[in-house]
Amino acid sequence: MGRQAKATWIGEHGGAAVTLHLESTGLHISGERRALVPRTAWSRVTAADGVVSFEADGRTYRFRLGPAAPAWAAALETPPPPLAEKLGVTHGTPVAVRGELPLPVLEDALADAPRVAPWEAELIVVVVRSDTELGALPAWFLECGIATHVWIVHGKGRGATAPGDTAVRAALRAAGWRDTKVSAVGDAWSATRYSPAKAS
Repeated sequence: MGRQAKATWIGEHGGAAVTLHLESTGLHISGERRALVPRTAWSRVTAADGVVSFEADGRTYRFRLGPAAPAWAAALETPPPPLAEKLGVTHGTPVAVRGELPLPVLEDALADAPRVAPWEAELIVVVVRSDTELGALPAWFLECGIATHVWIVHGKGRGATAPGDTAVRAALRAAGWRDTKVSAVGDAWSATRYSPAKAS
């Protein structure tokens, strides 16, 4: 889900009402003006008088955020946690994987986690590439007796061919599961953690 806030983009032609969404990959700006600034691009982050400023790709970005400016500046300067940490995977965590992992970054995140059967796992990662695969999940959960957290890796963005977060949420909530956390894993993929009603 990342950090999100309403802001005024201060530019050469006046202010523009925008929404800032900070993700692990970068800063997404939407509203009256749009942009995507990769996390690796910005530098010289400052906060003064309610305005956050930074430089990226040869230009200066300035956003009026009011009292939230110092916290946003700190967030912009803080490297994102590694994907394994965001998924809750530590060395030796037994993990079950259903489906082929679509990105090397996911392979890396799970590299130190022993693969086990679903009913023996502390964490489960499921990749859904089609509506058919998504529709089969509730029955598979029951068949395997799964009662722990499950990360559903699904499509993200308009160009995604895999089911997106809306379709996944509808299917899983209808089966009694609740989304509790989100992590971006790539330009066309995201992951949402679902928990059964009795799991905290």
